[in-house]
This record gives sequence, structure tokens and C-alpha cells, in this order.
Amino acid sequence: MGDEKTENPRDAVFTTALWDGGFALADWELHHQRLVEHAKLLRIKLPTNISQQLLDFFVEEGQKTQRISSLEPSLLVRIECSRDGEISCDVRTLEFRNEEIDAVSQPAPRWSSKVNGTKHGDWAPYRKTLAVAQKRGADLAFHIHDFAIVDADRATPIVLDEDGTAWVASPSEGGVTSITLQVLADKLGVEGIPIQYGRLNERLVARAAEVVAVGSGIGACKVLSLDGEILGEGVALTHLCQSLLKSHYQKESTWFDVRLSQ
Repeated sequence: MGDEKTENPRDAVFTTALWDGGFALADWELHHQRLVEHAKLLRIKLPTNISQQLLDFFVEEGQKTQRISSLEPSLLVRIECSRDGEISCDVRTLEFRNEEIDAVSQPAPRWSSKVNGTKHGDWAPYRKTLAVAQKRGADLAFHIHDFAIVDADRATPIVLDEDGTAWVASPSEGGVTSITLQVLADKLGVEGIPIQYGRLNERLVARAAEVVAVGSGIGACKVLSLDGEILGEGVALTHLCQSLLKSHYQKESTWFDVRLSQ
């Protein structure tokens, strides 16, 4: 099982994907692609038999529990590869999903330019920002760098401007590439809400019509407040993201059965 003890960012690479409780992972192709890209930046060589190792893990989990396979998101699997090429997995239940939440701001953890934005081995600073948020009675920590939001502890913030444009922190800001945002981006564009990448500075956030946090585990959550300050009161983008994700996860094509790669 993954225990996240490493402190050297180049000691590991990971991803956290929705699991159906059986043998299928949601959007595994996107997760695997991100693993490959991030592993290259971290100089980690991924094993060629990841699917087989996942299958072995799922078989073992099935022997220990009586879970029923379901396309309704309820479980996460953190899949980590160490520098030595060892794969470890950790099953997690969802704490909350598609809810209204509160956030607090925290200084963004920073590493070198190649490490920033990757799912790397030194994830303790992210867990620490989440712990601070929870101690303050909040649900999420927004990471701030140079007076702009660049990421969140387990989600990607989307800021809907008053002109109807949805803004996300640009990759150069150091935020982690979001699989959920990748899933939503084209679909939102079809709905007339293009995603723009830039700086989520204080002025943009202050005038926002709506702020949404999206992620594999949390779905799409409307962010009610940041550091106690009420954010935009709109709900349309939140509801649209929730509807799009619900349809996405109900499709069998979204879920990859690791047995098919054997």
C-alpha cells in the first residue's frame, strides 16, 4: 500500500484515479499519459507491466472485501511508482463530492521548474495545507503564489469571470495538470464556456461570478468563500460541470478494465 513517506520529489510519481470497485479505472488513458509525462520530468522509469500490477492488486482487494462494482464514483486509488520502479496502491473513499465548500488560502508549495506541476514524491506540503484548511473548519486549501491562485490541495480552481469566461491558472504558474479539467474543457467549450489560462489574481477572483473546484475525488464543488470572504454567488457553472461529469462517468467507455490489457 502507498504510504507517501518519501520527501524527495524525484523518488516517486503518482496519480489518483476513480475506481469502480472491480477492475476498472475512470479515464485511465489520461492518467497513464500524465504518469508517463511526469515520470519523464522526474527522471523515473515506469515499469512496462503497470496494468498487470494493478490487476494483481484488484484481485487481492477483491479477496479481502466484498465490494460491488459500480460506475457511480465512490472510491479512489492512489497509484504510485517509486524511483526503483515499484508500484504501490492505496484505496480511499470519497470524503465529499459535488458539495458547496469553503476554502482558505495557503502559500503554494514550490520546487524546481521541472518538479512544479508534477505529481511527485514530496507531497507532504500539499497534505499540510489541507490539514490547515481542516483545522480552520474549511474543506480546501487554495495555493497562492505571487498574489495569484495557482492550485488547490486536491482540486483545480475554475474562476468564472463576470464576462462569462472561465479562467484556470496557466501551467507556467505551477499548478498540477488536472484530469477532471481535461475531461471538462472541450465539453464546456461546446456549451459556450471556453477555458482560458492565465493568472487568477485577487482582482479576478474578487469580481468572479462563480468559483468552482474540480477534481477526481471531489467532482465539481461550488466554492462559497475564501478566507471567510464570500465569492461569486452564481451556480450555473457548478451545476453544468456536475451534469457533464455525471454523464461522463455513466458511460462504459470512460472506464478502462485492466484485464483487457493482458
